[in-house]
Amino acid sequence: MIGYLIVVVLAALALTRLPAVLTGKNLTVVLSALSIVAAFALITPGVYAALDPLFPVPNALDLVAKLLLFTGLLLAGSAVARAYDAPRTQRLVSGLPGTVVFIVLMLAEVGIFAAVHTGTPAPDLARNLGEPLVRLYSTLATAYPAYIAALLIPHVRAGLASSERSSRITSRFLLVGFLLALVRFVVALVTLVLPAAYSPGQVVSGVAAIAVALGLACAFFARVGRDRQSQRRYS
Repeated sequence: MIGYLIVVVLAALALTRLPAVLTGKNLTVVLSALSIVAAFALITPGVYAALDPLFPVPNALDLVAKLLLFTGLLLAGSAVARAYDAPRTQRLVSGLPGTVVFIVLMLAEVGIFAAVHTGTPAPDLARNLGEPLVRLYSTLATAYPAYIAALLIPHVRAGLASSERSSRITSRFLLVGFLLALVRFVVALVTLVLPAAYSPGQVVSGVAAIAVALGLACAFFARVGRDRQSQRRYS
């Protein structure tokens, strides 16, 4: 249920930004939202059951979803860093260091997947959590969101003191989402020794994604409001 809600919220966010995209603005944010929407859509039960059999390797669809998720997070993280005027953080997200982190974690996921994939279709290989390597595969998938969140939290916290109400609200939503991403990684580490922690962790992931989407939506609508006020002022 949470997976469907995430898809709806993020898809709505992407749609609200389409008018700006047509004028060449907000393209990065829309691409990030669409990538994350696609990632969550692919792992919803009905979609996963329908599409995974089309791949020659069982559960290969999960790797596709993870690649889309990581890509969406890279784009979103870069956009947020740019919005908070943090060039060093943006470099750590989407520059050479960030690209290295992205590639290393994605290759690690592919390597572990190649060693442990089974014929039982399940997003995140969740039906095989009894295997230590499967739990490691799942944990690594939470490491990248935690990495992006850790880089952005200091800037988002600073935004809480903004004189603009819209900026404070945006920062609150983003801060909640990023803190939950760190919590999710901690829960994933617990899952390495206690598989029962996996399900609560997935709920945390869902709430984190929704909070970040709401934060980005607030930022967008605040910007639209400012643009309209400017147009009225000079018209």
